[in-house]
Amino acid sequence: MNIWIAGTIEEVKEAAETGLVTAVITNPTVIADWTKTGRSLEEVSKEVIESTKLPLYVQLRSETKLQFLKETEYLKKISDAIIPKIPSTLEGLSAAKILEDNGTETLITTVVSINQAYACAAAGATTICPYLNRLQEADEDALAFIKNTADMFKRVAAKTKIMPASVRTTLDIEQALIAGSDGVIIFYPLFKEMFHHKVTSSSLTSFNEDWTKIPYHF
Repeated sequence: MNIWIAGTIEEVKEAAETGLVTAVITNPTVIADWTKTGRSLEEVSKEVIESTKLPLYVQLRSETKLQFLKETEYLKKISDAIIPKIPSTLEGLSAAKILEDNGTETLITTVVSINQAYACAAAGATTICPYLNRLQEADEDALAFIKNTADMFKRVAAKTKIMPASVRTTLDIEQALIAGSDGVIIFYPLFKEMFHHKVTSSSLTSFNEDWTKIPYHF
């Protein structure tokens, strides 16, 4: 069961305190927000890892296999809890294969086709990250893609997990999980919204009314 959280530094710390989150994930936009006061990526990464005690996914800025490998080595010196996010390019997957063969987990991002997903599994990638709403906005059937990828991974006995991002509503979460994803990548406001439902609220209101009638001194 996986819920990976994104958000401000304060939000990911708060989410981690619930015990329900299994990783913190970033992209360049998130990191730009974390470092807007002038602190370095290295500094904010250390703070988040030390505070949350969770893995931190950091997107690489490299373009070639050698650069990806060198950048991962650099980030691992900051903290072994940092896991590289690598794009689903030929150079990226070539680097991911080497990293996985040497025991380093990888997350492959920008995966939008069965061909890319299959190549990720062939590289031994730990996890892939399809973009749910971005695919839908490009007139692609994102949920069918998740389902077909999950079916293919099962058929070929791939261990690669599917963690969709660009998940914007609670319905998106439900549909992605039903389609076969191994979890979701969501921002903190949506994480909190997961626990809201009108039936839950009305039931609790009813229970609270009944509690007022019961002698109980807790």
